[in-house]
Amino acid sequence: MADVSIPAAIYTLVVVTLFILLYEKGKKKYAPYVEALSKKEYPLKSLLPVGFSALDLIKPAYSGNIDRKLRRQLRELKEEEYIEFYLRVTWALAAAYLMLGLFFSALLSLASVGVAVILAAVAFGGLLAYSAFADIDKKVLERHAKIVLDLPDFTNKLLILSGAGLTVKGAMVLISKEMERETPFYQELKHSVYMMENGATAEQAMDSLCNRCNMPQVRRLVSVLLQNMHSGGVEVLIAMREISRELWNNRRAAAKTAAEEAGTKLLFPMMLMLLAVVLVVAAPAVMSLSLT
Repeated sequence: MADVSIPAAIYTLVVVTLFILLYEKGKKKYAPYVEALSKKEYPLKSLLPVGFSALDLIKPAYSGNIDRKLRRQLRELKEEEYIEFYLRVTWALAAAYLMLGLFFSALLSLASVGVAVILAAVAFGGLLAYSAFADIDKKVLERHAKIVLDLPDFTNKLLILSGAGLTVKGAMVLISKEMERETPFYQELKHSVYMMENGATAEQAMDSLCNRCNMPQVRRLVSVLLQNMHSGGVEVLIAMREISRELWNNRRAAAKTAAEEAGTKLLFPMMLMLLAVVLVVAAPAVMSLSLT
């Protein structure tokens, strides 16, 4: 191995020392925060003391566009009182990943592997930091996909029960109690019904449903439901039927997209199987030619 240059040694010393100091500073201070997190959801949560300590040094205001977007997303995924906590956890995880990239780049600099490899390690840390935010996006998209599948079924039941003489509120209560699905939409519906049964106004309960299922389809449906609760009328039922048709179309489109994605995912394994078959068939022929 080539001699280690003085700049590389200094860089390594600074980065490794900073990493260790941040970890030791945050390990005890933020132990309750780290222990409260699920190992399944945060497999590298042991690195969070580094991220929390780094944020203590930076002192971010948490008021930028990214923070506002994160709050909207976390409002769907977490309870209202824990939104700020998980906002800071996400930033701490991103900071920890970035420090991890710097840590690896420092170790690589000792090996004299070249500037490109060192920069690649730093870029890898940046990619991991981005993944902390991308993971939230993925969870929200998956949640929305499940909601899209449940909305048409809900509107159908609502129209049937309303046509049978129940009020919209009564129909929502009945649906929430009879449906045993533990899907996101029906869980939030049960929560909204629980709010109405315990003194909350319809507006408050429906606003909670909109925040927890932050989709245009849900907001439009909630607007029609509130209009029905306040004034009723044939026009409202017509609007609900129109929404129901649109939701069924959306569901069919979502199912078609899922089927296309499944076909694309199967393409690579099928190519590997085809390659294996070709090798099995061609190998004897190639071996016999080489022998002759």
